[in-house]
Amino acid sequence: MTQNQKVKNKKIIGFIYTLLSVFLGIGVLTILLSILFFFFTLFKPDFEPFFPVIDVPIEISEEAKLEVKDGSTYNIFIDEAYFSFNVDNQYGIAGIINYIYFIFILLIAFYIIFLLWKIFRSMRISLKDENPFHPKNIWRIRKIAIAIFVSGILGIIYPLFIKFLWLNKIFVFNQSFNIRLNFDASINLFWALIVFVIAEIYRIGLEIKKEQQLTI
Repeated sequence: MTQNQKVKNKKIIGFIYTLLSVFLGIGVLTILLSILFFFFTLFKPDFEPFFPVIDVPIEISEEAKLEVKDGSTYNIFIDEAYFSFNVDNQYGIAGIINYIYFIFILLIAFYIIFLLWKIFRSMRISLKDENPFHPKNIWRIRKIAIAIFVSGILGIIYPLFIKFLWLNKIFVFNQSFNIRLNFDASINLFWALIVFVIAEIYRIGLEIKKEQQLTI
């Protein structure tokens, strides 16, 4: 590896590390503000409802028309939409569960950023010894995969709670609709698998690095 390439790698890793540090600060501020405004929403009736607004999919089977820029129209089929409701004391336990779900997703996202920050911090330090591989990063990457997996499971379970334990029907434009299960969240399970694979690639790279050092 040339000296220019080493300098370039250090700059890239340093930039990503700085960016992740900024995201961590924003994440902490967002979590604190959301908790503060949540209690304002619950205990101050005149306080405007604050996020979280969580989208829950509903099942729709309706024909519609699509108009494009040139004025042409096409028949389309709408099969799903999303509804949302805020944290508010009028929703009772559902509003509380809505907030808890939001906080869980927010904390998972913060945890993933935190793990990435630790990975790039260790890489930044290790570059001084010309060795970006660190054993602890293997488990950090695996934890990221687990966090993504958990977020996918929560995304699937939450609409189930709304569907079977709280809501009966949704009425819009003199029609009623049922809640649809959120299988879109299952894509997170696929991403979790990819991150697990990356963890194994990192582990193999670390083993190869150790073998090279023993050979030398």
